[in-house]
Amino acid sequence: MKSKNSLNFSYSIPSLLRSTPIAVLVVATLYILLAKISFLLTIDESTVSPIFLAAGFAFGSTLILGRNALIGIWIGSLYSNTLLSNDLANLDKTLFLNHLPIAFFISIGSVIASISATIIVTRFCEKEHPLSNGKNVLTLLILGPIAYSTITSLIGVASFFLNGSIPVEQFWYTYKTWWLGDAIGIILITPLMLSWFSKDSFNTNNFNFLEITLYGLATILLCFGVFFQYHDLKYLILPLLFWSAYRFGIQITTLFIIIIALFAIITTAQGIGPFNEERINDSILFLDLFLSVTIICSLFLAGIISERKKTEDSIKTSEKRLRENQTLLESTLESPKGVSIYSLGRNFEYLSFNSQHSINMKVMYGIDIALGMKLQDCMINKDELDDSLAVLSKVFLGENITTVRHFEFNDSYWEFRTSPIVNQNDEIIGATVISTNISKKIKAEEALKKSEEKYRNIFENIQDVIFQIDPNGIFWSISPSIKDITGYTPEELIGKPTNVLQTDEEKPDAVIKIIQEKFILKNFEKLVKTKSGELICVSLNAKMIFDKNGIPHHIDAIAQDITQRKKDEKEIANQNQKLQIQNKELEQFAYITSHDLQEPLLTLKYFSELIKADFPKETNENINQYLNFILESSNRMQRLVKGLLDYSRIGSQIELTKVDCNEIVNNTISTLSDTIQKTETQIIVDDLPQVQGSSVELIQLFQNLIENAIKFRKKETPLTINITAKQVEDNWQFAVQDNGIGIEEQNKEKAFIIFKRLNNRDEYPGIGIGLSICKKIVALHRGSIWVESTIGQGTIVYFNLPK
Repeated sequence: MKSKNSLNFSYSIPSLLRSTPIAVLVVATLYILLAKISFLLTIDESTVSPIFLAAGFAFGSTLILGRNALIGIWIGSLYSNTLLSNDLANLDKTLFLNHLPIAFFISIGSVIASISATIIVTRFCEKEHPLSNGKNVLTLLILGPIAYSTITSLIGVASFFLNGSIPVEQFWYTYKTWWLGDAIGIILITPLMLSWFSKDSFNTNNFNFLEITLYGLATILLCFGVFFQYHDLKYLILPLLFWSAYRFGIQITTLFIIIIALFAIITTAQGIGPFNEERINDSILFLDLFLSVTIICSLFLAGIISERKKTEDSIKTSEKRLRENQTLLESTLESPKGVSIYSLGRNFEYLSFNSQHSINMKVMYGIDIALGMKLQDCMINKDELDDSLAVLSKVFLGENITTVRHFEFNDSYWEFRTSPIVNQNDEIIGATVISTNISKKIKAEEALKKSEEKYRNIFENIQDVIFQIDPNGIFWSISPSIKDITGYTPEELIGKPTNVLQTDEEKPDAVIKIIQEKFILKNFEKLVKTKSGELICVSLNAKMIFDKNGIPHHIDAIAQDITQRKKDEKEIANQNQKLQIQNKELEQFAYITSHDLQEPLLTLKYFSELIKADFPKETNENINQYLNFILESSNRMQRLVKGLLDYSRIGSQIELTKVDCNEIVNNTISTLSDTIQKTETQIIVDDLPQVQGSSVELIQLFQNLIENAIKFRKKETPLTINITAKQVEDNWQFAVQDNGIGIEEQNKEKAFIIFKRLNNRDEYPGIGIGLSICKKIVALHRGSIWVESTIGQGTIVYFNLPK
C-alpha cells in the first residue's frame, strides 16, 4: 500500500512504533491476543467468531501506521488461524498441514481487506481524520466494515468450503457470522484506536475528570440494570451514549462504548440479558446488529457535534482576528507619535481622525472636533482656512499635494500630505491628510548646516592635511594646510595625480593601488617630496567611498606629518639598543660575579669547618662562637650568591610555547610534596587555562609562590592555598591566595625588591628573593604582578599573563 493513502499525519505515533521491526512485532502480538479473545465466542470448532476484535485492530493499525502494519497483520492472522485453533500439546501434523493453506489464504485476505478498506476510507475522507465530522464517521463505520468484512468473509468462507471444512448448507450462515463478526470488530475497536491516537488525544483541556468519573459510574450501574436481567431495557443505552457524544466527544464515547460492549457480550455469552436467543450464536449476531446501529448513531452524533465545535471555534478565531485587525488598524493610526491623520468628505466634513489630530485642533483652535463637523466650523484663522480649502479643491481633482507650514505659537513645522480617496468605481469621494511634525528634521537640517560650517573651519585650519581624490588618484580637494607641509598650495595640486609628491615620478603611486585593492588604508607611512625637494615622512589613513550602485566614487584621506616623530623614534630605538646592551652586560656581570664568589666562599666555609672540628670546644668558648658566626655568615652569603646567580639566569634561554597551567601546577605540587605533607598544607586548584609561556619558568613561578605561602603560614592555623584564574579582557588573571600571616600595607611594594626581607630572619628563614624572581618571570611573559593582603588574615598574589 502506498503511504499516500495513509492518514498517519493525523496521529501521534509513539517513537517506538516508528521502527518497522518493532511495529511488526507489536501489531502481530496484539492481533494474536485479540484473536484469542475473539475465538472464545465461536461456532464450528473455533472456526468463525461472531465478534472478531482483531479485524478492527487490523483496520485501525493500517490507518495509523500505514504499510508498517501489514506484515504484522499477516503474521498475526496466519498464527491465529493455524496454531490458536489447534491444541499445541497434541498437534496433529496431518491436520495442521491440511489447515495451513486455509490459514494462508485467510491471512492474505486480511491484508488485502486492510489495504482496500484503508484506501476507500482515505479517499472518501479526502485525507481528513475519519472521525473529524459526521460524514467521515459514516464513511469509516459503514464503508470501512463493508469493504473489509466482504473481502475477509468471502475469502475465508470460500477457503473453508473448498477445503471441505463446512458443508454447503452452512455456507451462508458461516459467511453471515464472519461478515458481522469482522464488521462489529471494526465498529468497536477502530474508532477507539483512531480517537486515542489522535494528535490532541491527551490534551487534558478536553477532559473534565470529575464529570467523566461520575458518568462512568452511572454507565456501569445502568449496564448492570440492563444486561443482568431479562427485561428488554436495552434502548436505555441510547440516551446514555448520546449524552456522552454530546458532552465528551468521540474520544471518551469510544471508551464508554467498549465498557457497554463488554457488559453486553459477557451477559449474552452467559445466556442472560435482552439479546438472549435459543442459539448462542444467534444471540451474539442479534447483539452485533444492535451494537452496530447504536455505535454508528452515537459516533455519527459525536462527529456532527465535533464538526460544529470546530466551526464555532473557527468563527471565534475569525472574530478574534477581526478584532485584532481592527485594533491593529486603530493602533496603526494612533501609534505614530507626532503624526496627525484625518479624512474629509467632498463637503469638507470629517470622516475620521486620530487622537493626535484631535489634540492639535484643540491646542490650535480650542475646538473639540467630532465626526461630521465641517472644516469651516473648526478653523478660525481665515488665511489658514483659505489655504486648506484651496489645497483640498485641487486634491478633489485628483492631485497629490505636499505642503509645509510653520506654527509660531509653539515654533513647530508640519508637513501636510494630502491625497484623494477613491472608491471602487474610481470616484473621488474625499481626501486624506497626513500631517507630520518635522520640527526635528528642520532643526536637524539647520544643525547640519552648522556642522558643515564647523567642518569647513576644521578643514581650512587643521594642521593635518584632509583631501579627496578620485579612484585613480587625481586630487579633487585639499585642505590649506598642505602648503605648510609640502610648500604646494591646494590650487597647484587640484586636478593633478598624487604621484607629483612621490620621490620618483616615473613610478605609479603604490598607495592608490593598495586602496583600490583593499578599499582602506590605516597608518601607512610614506616618504613625500616637497616643492623644495626635501623629503618628509607622512602617515596616511584613507577609505574608498562607493556610490549607491556599489561603484567606487572617490577616496577620503588624511595625511599627518610624522617626520619629527620618526626622528624621535629612531633616537629612542638607538637608546633602547644601548640600554639592552648595558642590561646584557649587567646580567653577565651579575652572573660572573655571583659565580666567581662561589669559590672563595666555599674555601672560607671549608677551612672554618676544619678549624672548628680540630679546635677543642672546652678551650675557648668565644673562639667557638666566632667560628659559628663565620660559618653562619658564610652559609647566608652562599645563599645570597646562589639567589643572585638564579636571578641572573632567569630568561636567559626562554622559549614561549603553548603550555597547560594545570600540568604546571601539578608538577609543582609533586616537586613540593614532602614539604606540603610535612606542613599539612591543603592546596585547592581550579581549572586553569592554557597560555603562551615557558614551562620551566612557570613551574619556578608557582613553586616560589607556594613555598612563600608555606614559609609565612600561621603556626596555629592549618594552611590553605587556593589557585584560581579568570579572563580579564585580553589576559588571564591568576590568583594564589593563602590564609597566612599577611603583609602590612606599607610593605606591599617592598615585597618584590630583591634581598628585601620583611620579617625576622630567625623566625622566617630565607634571603628575600622569591617574589623578586616571580616578578622577573611574569615580566618576561609580558605580564604584571601585585599583592593584596590584610595583616593576620592572609595574602593574595595576583599576576596577569597574556592569552
